[in-house]
Formats: sequence, structure tokens, C-alpha cells
Amino acid sequence: MALTAAAGLSACGGDDGAPTQPLVGDIAPAMTALDAELGGPQQFFEVNATPQVVNLFVATGGGTGVTPFVYVGDELAPAGDPSTAEGNTFGASAVRFDPATVLDQLRTELPESDVVLFTVVGGPDGALQYSAAVQSDEGGVLDVVLGADGAVQSVTPAVDS
Repeated sequence: MALTAAAGLSACGGDDGAPTQPLVGDIAPAMTALDAELGGPQQFFEVNATPQVVNLFVATGGGTGVTPFVYVGDELAPAGDPSTAEGNTFGASAVRFDPATVLDQLRTELPESDVVLFTVVGGPDGALQYSAAVQSDEGGVLDVVLGADGAVQSVTPAVDS
């Protein structure tokens, strides 16, 4: 299931020339805020972070629907319009990466590139997939699957859909 927000892919390097990076440190607070807002632990299809916001896609209707939320500036925006969905879900307690280090290997191997999106997606049997979209100065984008420890597991060129 690809719910990834395309807005994050338009991010560029900062004005100071430093590469951008997504707000991975805001993912846990965003999930906690949403759990509190909705009155208990939620199941998510996807949570992703851009350099500006965290997008949360909450399973509804027993996993047959999805409602999007946006977390920005330490606050939740009102829910977006619900739609139908299918796929694997996960709870906040299953997310286990260190936001301080999960992108270190990417930064080391591609120091001049921008990490424009970090995504957590539910997989079969409770597995999670962590990935990052990395954009070069020339505009090419790579989809990089990461381990929870930030180890690069696979790299493929992004394909426009």
C-alpha cells in the first residue's frame, strides 16, 4: 500500500546548502499525540515524515478504511477525509528505530543528497518496513529500504506513478 505523501518529494536542500532530512524525531510524538486524541492505541497503515510534517494513516472500520492526519509544529491538524484501504497495519509500540541514528548510514554514503521522506509501513505478520526517499542534486530519487538500525537493505530508483 503506497499512501506516501508526494508533497515531501518536492523538498530541496536548505538555504544554507545543507541537505534536508525528514522529521524522524517527530514520528513517535505524532503517534503518541494521535493515540491520545483518539482515546487509545491506534493501528496505522503508514506513518511518514517529510522535512516539514509527519503524515499518519490510521486504520478504521476494522482495517477496511483509512483516515489521514498531519502532525506539524507539535500539533495534530484535523483529520482528512477517510477512504477505503487494505493492507497490513501496526501499532506505535511496534515502531523500533532510533531517530538520532536511523539515517546515519545514508548521510555517510550520500552526504550531498537530500533525504526527503522517511516511511514506516506495516508488513505481513507484524513486520515493519522502514524506507527513505533520497533525492540527488540532479533530481533523481532513490527508494532505500532500511533496517531499524539504519542499515541499507536495498536501493532502487524511484519510479513515477
